[in-house]
Amino acid sequence: MYFDYAATTPPNEDVLKTFNTVNRDFWANPHALHRPGMRAESLLEQSRKQVLSLLGSSNEFRCVFTSGATESNNLAIKGAAHAYAKRGRHIITSAAEHPSVLYVCQALAHEDFELTVLPVNRDGVVEPKVLEDALRPDTTLVSLMHVNNETGSVNDILRLGAIVKEKSSAVFHVDAAQSVGKYVLELDGGPVDLLTFSAHKFFGLKGAGALIIKQRMGLSTQLHGGGQESGLRSGTADTARAAAIAKALRLSLENRAEVFDRVQSYKEAIAATMQEIEGVDLNGTLENSSPFIINFSVAGVRPETLLHGLADKEIYISTVSACSAQKVAESSVVLATTGSQERARTSIRISLSALTTRDEIETLCSVLGPVIESLRFKKK
Repeated sequence: MYFDYAATTPPNEDVLKTFNTVNRDFWANPHALHRPGMRAESLLEQSRKQVLSLLGSSNEFRCVFTSGATESNNLAIKGAAHAYAKRGRHIITSAAEHPSVLYVCQALAHEDFELTVLPVNRDGVVEPKVLEDALRPDTTLVSLMHVNNETGSVNDILRLGAIVKEKSSAVFHVDAAQSVGKYVLELDGGPVDLLTFSAHKFFGLKGAGALIIKQRMGLSTQLHGGGQESGLRSGTADTARAAAIAKALRLSLENRAEVFDRVQSYKEAIAATMQEIEGVDLNGTLENSSPFIINFSVAGVRPETLLHGLADKEIYISTVSACSAQKVAESSVVLATTGSQERARTSIRISLSALTTRDEIETLCSVLGPVIESLRFKKK
C-alpha cells in the first residue's frame, strides 16, 4: 500500500501509450522545416495549447515545456529577478517553500539581491497582512507555493496575488507542483504571472513539466543555445513528452471533483485515527489544507523507525520531502509551521491520490496505533 503520492505518482497507462505512439510516429525534430518536422511541430503546439486551456488560459499566457518543476522554478525566479533588476532587487518568498524555490532565492541573495523570507502561521500559510507589510517599492518578485508539498497547507493565491498587484509592481510566481491536476486553476484574469509544475505529480512522466508565463512578460534566458521554447529553454523539444503532459493533465481533471471529495473523506478518517493515538500531533490544519496530504509528528518515535515499522506491513509512507530526505534531519516546513524542533524532527507525511482505496485507508488506520505503540514499547 503506497501512501507517498506527493513524491511521485505512477504514470497512467494511457499516458504511456500516448508517449510511445508519438515517439514512434512523430519522432522528427519539431524545429526542422521538412514535412516530418512540421508534423511534429504541429503536435507540439497542439499540446501546448491544450495545457494552457486546461489551466484556464485562452490567450493571456504561453507555455514553455521543461524537465519539471525544479527547472521551471529556477527559470521563473532567476529569469524574472534578472530581467527586472533595474526596477529593484528585492525578492519575497516564504519559509515553507520547496528547496527549488527557497534555495534559488537564497542563491540570488548572494548576487546582491535582497531577500525577505516570510513566516507562515500555524495553518502553514502566509497571512495577507504579513505579505502586504513586506512589499516595498523595489520589490520585483514574490514567489509563493499554492499547496505545500509536506503539510498540504493551501495558500490563498488569489488573495495574496491581488495584494501583490495592488500594492506593488512585482511579478507574482506560484509553484503549483502539488495543485496542478487536483485543483481548478483559472489563470486568465488572475494575479499570477508565472506558474510552474511537474507532470509526474499527476500520473504523467518524470522529466516533464512546464513554466506558464504571462504573455506580456519578459524573462532573462537561463539556458542558452538554439533559442527553442521562445528563446527561454534551448534544446530540441520533446514532442512525445509534451503530448504526454497534456494527456496526463486532461485525464487528471476529468473526475477531479469526485476524487477530491473521496480523498477528503480518507484524510478525515486518518486524522480521526491520529487523534486517538497518544503523542501524535497534526502539523497544519484540516480546514485549510489539501485532502491529498496529511503531516503529523509522533512524540518519542523516530520517523525512520515508524517508516520501517509500517514497511514491514507493506505500507509505504515518507518522512520529509523526497527531494531532501537524504540530506536533512528535520523538516524546515514543519519547523516554520509549528515552531517546534522536536515536531520537525519527528514529522511523517502520508499522501493520497485518485488511486487510493477505502480498503487501504481502513488498513492504514487499523495498524497505525498498534505499530506506534509497539515501537514505543521496544524503546522502553
